[in-house]
Order: sequence, then C-alpha cells, then structure tokens
Amino acid sequence: MFFSRSYFPPPGKGEGEKILFIRYSALGDILLATPYARALKEKYPKCRLTWLAACPYEQVLEGQPYIDRVLQWDRRQDNTAFFRLIGEIRKTRFTRIVSLHNSDRGGIMALFSGVPQRYCRSDRWRAVYNSGNESFWKIHDIPVPETAGKGFVATEKMLENASAILEPLKRPFVLAAIGASKEIKQWPMRNWVEFAKKASDNGIPVVLAGDGAEERAKGEEIYRLVSSDLLYNLVGLIPLSILGGVVKKSALVIAGDTGILNMARIMAVPSIALLGPTGLPSGIGLMEPERVFIAECCDAGCGKDHCRKRCLESIEAENVFQPVVSFWESFLSQ
Repeated sequence: MFFSRSYFPPPGKGEGEKILFIRYSALGDILLATPYARALKEKYPKCRLTWLAACPYEQVLEGQPYIDRVLQWDRRQDNTAFFRLIGEIRKTRFTRIVSLHNSDRGGIMALFSGVPQRYCRSDRWRAVYNSGNESFWKIHDIPVPETAGKGFVATEKMLENASAILEPLKRPFVLAAIGASKEIKQWPMRNWVEFAKKASDNGIPVVLAGDGAEERAKGEEIYRLVSSDLLYNLVGLIPLSILGGVVKKSALVIAGDTGILNMARIMAVPSIALLGPTGLPSGIGLMEPERVFIAECCDAGCGKDHCRKRCLESIEAENVFQPVVSFWESFLSQ
C-alpha cells in the first residue's frame, strides 16, 4: 500500500513508542547519523530505539547509551536474509521508522514494514513515507546540535579494551589512519613513511590504524621502512567494537576521508584531514579539524573513484608534519 497520511512526532516523552532507526552503512555515514539518534532518544527518553545496521557496523554501535537494541542485517547472505529482516521488522511491530538511508532497499523495508509512521527525506520513495521533505530537526521539534560531542561516544568498555591493546604505549600518541575505502583517497605510502620518520626523529609516537589485507601489507611496509620504537603498527588489530576507544585516547588523528576522521570529529578529538577527490565530510556536530590539506589538483573534489592523477601525492609530508609539531608542543605544555 502507499501512504498519504502526514507524519506526526511521538507524543510526550515517547511512552509506548518503538522506533526503528535506519542507517545501515557505511561506517562514516553511520557515525554522522549518531547525533540524530541521540537527539531522538533524549527528546523521547521513554521510547525504545532500535538501530538497523549492516554487518559489521553493528559492532561500533553496541553499548551506545541512546540505543536500546541493534538490529543486525547480514548483507553477505543472499536475498532471503533481506526478506527475513523485513519479517523481523513486521514481527516487532514498530510504531515508527526514522530513516536516514534514502535508498531503494530502505524504501522497500518501509513499504512492507507494516509501520504506521515513517520518516525519511526521499524523492524516489516519497509515496512510501509520511514526512515529505521536512527536516528531521523541524519535524521532531529538536534544536540542531551546534557543537561536537553530541553523537557517538566511546563507552567504558571501548576505553577499557582500547587501554589493553594500547598497553605497551604508555604515552600520548598520534593516530594515523593509513587507509580509506578507495585507493584514490589514500595518502601514498611514501608520504606516510616520510611523515613517520620525521615524527620518530622528533619524539612523537605514531600508531598506524586501518583494516583489510592491503592496508595490513601497507602498515607492515611502513613499519619496516621506518624501524622506530616510536612507531606502533596496529593495522588490522583494532576491532570496530573498540575503535572508538582508541580514537578517543588519541591526542591527534591524521586521516583522509574515512570513518576514523568522522569518528574523531564527532567525539571532538583534534584531527588533520588529507583530502583529494572528496571534500571535507559535513554533518551535524562535527568538530573542525586543526588543519585541512587539499591536494593541488584542478579537479580536487571531483568525487571520482578512479583517476590516474593520484592527487594526494601533492600533499607533502613536511607540510603535514609542521602543524603536527606545533600541535604536539602545545598539547604537551597543557
């Protein structure tokens, strides 16, 4: 069936409300959605809020204080898993859907959910939702967060597990996210090697972070070439379930357009952004980086997934290192 009834926000403090919050991927986008879910729970504390997340991103949401349950969707399985998910949604009898995932699958979920109130700003699936194009904040009468630290939090469990994995490192450190979802968004290995050598020579500990086979190989090579007691290679060794704790314990995060950059900015951890084909991620409650380096390329911000130019090579390690030194001196003097 298609719907035309207007969307109404929950009454009172959300008593009796069972809200399905949808933002199932990817890591950076999920993190950018956390201020919305947190604000919803704070406005309606009596509601039960369930977050739908695709594997493996449910790990990063476990224990968030504004989420009552994480509903896992394993997209690695065939389409029967998707239909089982819809069956689970129907069986739970949610009272409303609040979706920040404007996608075909999100629209299909809403269409067959049996849920009476459905919010999403979607042109393609407008007939399925009750909300039209009104903003999330206006329609729920919630003030827009103006500062960082209003979404994702590093839980006590995350911090404890992060302390365990960082146990050999008994000092402040810079977290270097050496990878990205696309190769074109990654700072080249030679730049990381040069930067890590400069940091080590100046007594600045650096922790390498990332995941996946290619990033693990890259981390091992950087570690081999730098060969310093102040360089720690944790690529492939930081599970999503404790990543928030590691980021929170960092003095400074250096990253390209990655989930780690979003995580740092949303938790108000100082960061330096290295950008080429994409611009600085925008969203609610994000701290401005200490510095933003943009590749010297006439097509910077083009959004391409593949390009021969390798524009991030133009961001020199020396130029990145200088503000790190300034930050480090200021940090240690506090």
